[in-house]
Amino acid sequence: MKRIRPLLAGLALASLAFAATAQPALRMAYVAPPPVWGPIADHYAKEVADRSNGELKVQSFGAGQLGSLPQNYAGLRTGQIDMMLADTGTLALAKGGKDFNALFAPYVFRDHAHFKAFMQSDTFRQMLAPVEKEAGFKYVGYVSDRSPRQLTTSNRKVLKPDDMKGLKVRVPETPAILEVMKGWGAAPTPVPAAELYLAMKQGLVDGQDNGFDAIAGAKYYEVQKYAMRIDYIQSGLMVLMAADKWSRLSPAQQKAMTEAVAATEKWASQMTWDVATKSIDTLKANGMEIVEPDLAAFRQAADKVITGFDGQLWSKGTIEKIRAVK
Repeated sequence: MKRIRPLLAGLALASLAFAATAQPALRMAYVAPPPVWGPIADHYAKEVADRSNGELKVQSFGAGQLGSLPQNYAGLRTGQIDMMLADTGTLALAKGGKDFNALFAPYVFRDHAHFKAFMQSDTFRQMLAPVEKEAGFKYVGYVSDRSPRQLTTSNRKVLKPDDMKGLKVRVPETPAILEVMKGWGAAPTPVPAAELYLAMKQGLVDGQDNGFDAIAGAKYYEVQKYAMRIDYIQSGLMVLMAADKWSRLSPAQQKAMTEAVAATEKWASQMTWDVATKSIDTLKANGMEIVEPDLAAFRQAADKVITGFDGQLWSKGTIEKIRAVK
């Protein structure tokens, strides 16, 4: 009996120590359909669990289960959610994130390599620092490339901007994209990402913009006929965490979170490009026509709109700073 008591006491102390380090599951929100971003969210969660020796667990909620993008950003600030998996351009929706509207300015990046260079640049870090503080989140890191946004329609082949007149197109509710779509002649129509398939099926919108991988993953080929390769937005996925939650993690746990991002990015970015390439064949096999439009005409029309918003949608000179990144 004397031997059992010290053993029980030791077990009790061990349990208390584990309870002190273990954390409740961190709730990570994202708005895309689970078949599109779910594999990346799951891979990241596994990396976090492995690198924290099980102390940290990430539970993801896709398809807008925890709210829209603006609601998610507000939730990070108020503590209603713990984390976000989101497109880099959505930083414009964060409190104080006005200058990030420029990331969704069509053709602001020459190509994806230019975009990746920007995400690793001092220019990006200088833009991000005040937003992190004002919006109440920690930028944990860049977790995956996204294939360039394309245009799909159910009823019209688009070769030049004039062909878009009157088209009801669902796009992200970011000012730069909305205004450029209007400049191209389209009628941008807000629809939650989780409701987009049904909206296209019912004819509430004529088309949408997403990468080839997302188009195939969400089976939009069932309700769309044409896919125009316009490559007009370059972006990626990032992981954000509520600043208060981040500050409560130990240095070792914070390291596990950031290392998990880096490990996931290597896998996810390669997977994204592989899937995007295969997705073109999937779209063709399911009856979609891949269209090669006049990119010069789209770029020229977009630049006219973007120039007019310099100093309004973002601070004057922001576009030039981004384009100067090598």
